[in-house]
Amino acid sequence: MNSTVVSQALGVLVWLAAASLDTRPASAAPLGRGPAAEGDIGGAVTDSATAAPLPGGEVRIMRGGATIAIATTDHFGRYVVHNLAAGSYAVEVRYLGYRAGTREVTVGGDALTRADFRLAPAPFNLSAVEVTAAVPLAVDTRTGDQIFKQNDYHGAPTNTTSQILQQSIAGSARAPTGEVHIRGQHAEYTYYVDGVPVTSGISGSLNELFDPEVVNQIDFQTGGWDAEFGNKNTAVVNITTRIPSGGFHLDAAGYDGNYASNGQSLNVSTNADQWGFFVSGARQGTDMRREPVMFDSARNVVNNFHNDGTDLFGFGKVQYVPTDRDVVNLDLNRSRTRFAVPYDSVGGVHLDDHQQDVNGFVNLGWHHRFGETTGEGSQSELFAGAFYRDGSLVYTPGATDSATFIFYPDTTPYKLAEDRSFHAEGLKVDYALRPHHGLEFKTGVLASVTGGHETFTTTSGTGRPGPSSNSGLKGSDVGVYAQTAIAPSDKWELRTGLRFDNHNAPFAGNESQLSPRVKLSFFPGPANTFWVYYGRLFVPTNVEDLRAITSGAQGGASTVPTLPERDHFYELGYVHRFPFGVVTKLSGYYKISTPGIDDNTVPGSAIVTSVNIAKVRIRGVEAVAEIRPRGPVSGYLNLALNHAYGLGPVTGGFFPAANPPGYFDLDHDQRLSGVASVVYASHGVYLSTTGIYGSGLTNGNAPDSTYGTGLLDFNKSIKVKPSFILNASAGYTWAVGGAVLRPQLYVDNVFNLKYALKGPFFSGASVGRPRTVQVRLNVGV
Repeated sequence: MNSTVVSQALGVLVWLAAASLDTRPASAAPLGRGPAAEGDIGGAVTDSATAAPLPGGEVRIMRGGATIAIATTDHFGRYVVHNLAAGSYAVEVRYLGYRAGTREVTVGGDALTRADFRLAPAPFNLSAVEVTAAVPLAVDTRTGDQIFKQNDYHGAPTNTTSQILQQSIAGSARAPTGEVHIRGQHAEYTYYVDGVPVTSGISGSLNELFDPEVVNQIDFQTGGWDAEFGNKNTAVVNITTRIPSGGFHLDAAGYDGNYASNGQSLNVSTNADQWGFFVSGARQGTDMRREPVMFDSARNVVNNFHNDGTDLFGFGKVQYVPTDRDVVNLDLNRSRTRFAVPYDSVGGVHLDDHQQDVNGFVNLGWHHRFGETTGEGSQSELFAGAFYRDGSLVYTPGATDSATFIFYPDTTPYKLAEDRSFHAEGLKVDYALRPHHGLEFKTGVLASVTGGHETFTTTSGTGRPGPSSNSGLKGSDVGVYAQTAIAPSDKWELRTGLRFDNHNAPFAGNESQLSPRVKLSFFPGPANTFWVYYGRLFVPTNVEDLRAITSGAQGGASTVPTLPERDHFYELGYVHRFPFGVVTKLSGYYKISTPGIDDNTVPGSAIVTSVNIAKVRIRGVEAVAEIRPRGPVSGYLNLALNHAYGLGPVTGGFFPAANPPGYFDLDHDQRLSGVASVVYASHGVYLSTTGIYGSGLTNGNAPDSTYGTGLLDFNKSIKVKPSFILNASAGYTWAVGGAVLRPQLYVDNVFNLKYALKGPFFSGASVGRPRTVQVRLNVGV
């Protein structure tokens, strides 16, 4: 059945591609441009003093006061906007820390109309006050990707990078651990920081990789992936980190709030000729580190206890731009989290478990450009990146804990301790060749090796040692790809690619797959994009040896290893930009996984392991609206109707296979999700409010006779009740001499609504956070 569906989808794509070739005018040269009535505007944006490229800048194409198109500059500061009707346009460029630039240009014929900008840094206090804030999310009209701008973000200082993902990506749900799950799936996303991947950490680690303050821009790709992207790619999270403009800048902040929340941060940056430097450090503490797990129905309050935690973040970046053809970035990051593990004390259970997570990475990336720097001649680019990634997780049960962990069929309860660490080293190399306009070839490789150790120990309630294991880790991942993009005219583009992946992990051995990818896009004009996509995906698991402790407890018997997920993914979508400042995106997708992957919390602990589900089906429809009319008010809306469900044996992880009797919804499946945000900003004042709706995660009940697998089957008997919370913030910015002051107020769950986040299923139960209030003061010089 799957092969038939794939054949039909590929047949449609081939037919559309052939039709696109027929749309080229007879007078157009092969791979040439369309009719002379349309043309392109493009150029480069650089620093006027150093000539350094300015990546992530916003370029607006205006006509008659209306926004026709918006583009974002790449790592060389370049941009291009296609399919513009002949006539006059205003090109406006904005970049944080620089004075805005505007140029009038005229599009005529099929030649590229250049509009280059050399922006002058603005005085620090002037730029901080004058920049008009907006909602942090925008939609790329050509790709459909959502783009997050840190400078426009008004979330609480305790908000994490995971929470930014949850509020930015349609179909995302917040997990009880504070993690984010997209389209009902287990955390299947990969960070790329300044072009270099950051590989996954240890299963169960709740430490955030970095403080959101170090981010300049995030590009979220949730579909239509080129063959370049493998591994965990339900979302590819492309992060461009900050180096502010001009000379020495310092920004210090502190906050305080209820539940003993408090924190401090310090950011320092400077630029000198071709060099740029940025250093950031932050500390956060709270008595509510994770979602609480108990609700006192008698008093109608959330029972938050044994839930304190502290987070430390450190980040440094060095950027070197020796020529207009080279950009070198070095990123160094370290973070640590220590927290008490909350638990349900019903029945007299007493636990005093603590966990410490450490994560770090070092990324080195070099972008080099060959060929012409202007015009339409042959061009090529090389990217070479190297990375080092490490982390550890130490889970320590309390000395007086109740023993609750059982090695079935042994009925003796144990306390389980965990001490795990890993390190990974890898390389990423990509080469792209553009012989002429409308044709691109790209190939590359991503390879990494992983090592480390895992130690598990158990003791009975009387202190007697139980089963234990001490095993080394060794594994690797290799991905090789080749892809091409063909544009017979600026109205059509066909992107095809082939990717080969090999994953090696303990017990699982070598697992590999050859994955074709095809995407056909139609661009009637700069305001419209249609696309259809098919991709074969290969999602490897973490390199871990969680079965060693189980094997030791069962006299050498081994459970089935957790294997990579193998997917067929289908998608179609449409993006439209209205002239009055509104962009809408509508897309639908269907994913078939054999097997799929989910996470499972080990009973009697907070230890998390990946498991396989024999068959997983995920389908959904998603809608996004970016609202930026002229004036001080802006907003965005994410809506998603998704259904993620599984069938068949559940294998891997710690225990022998489980065989549910029929279909069941995945642990983090939520049928309807929505996020809406509105921002008012004018003359240094901003007001922001964000509403988050969820129809409900699992309540832990087994499916009954009313269960259905349709997109509109809400399966209420196995879901917690729907929830809606409102978050709000306000702030004011003003200059005092050479300094800038920014007092800010944040209130999450404004109406203090009580709701269950989820019930126990693959992971434990939890309730929503009660109202939290924080006040922060930023001082910049």
